[in-house]
Amino acid sequence: MALGKSTRDDKSNPMVDDIAERTARIREELTALGEALAGAGALKAGVAREAAESRVDDILRNGEKLVSEMSGQFSSAEKKVSASVRDNPLQAVGIAVAAGFLTAFLMRR
Repeated sequence: MALGKSTRDDKSNPMVDDIAERTARIREELTALGEALAGAGALKAGVAREAAESRVDDILRNGEKLVSEMSGQFSSAEKKVSASVRDNPLQAVGIAVAAGFLTAFLMRR
């Protein structure tokens, strides 16, 4: 069994110290880069969320506008039908009976 001295000196080697220092700086820079990327990702996620919320608001506004317009058109059509039924009650009853017979005929088949 050999009990000789180790080949490493206890004195610090300038080359090893330089590599260790560079490694430490690279680690710090990588940590800073990771934090910057995380911040940029959070910023982009925030921007995307705001854009999506804005788009949803636009869609909701357009939907409400469309429902309002359709409600107005339905109300107008209802008034026209009511006026037509009042003006021609026998014709309205005849149309209703014909529609009933047609529906019954189609349902049988």
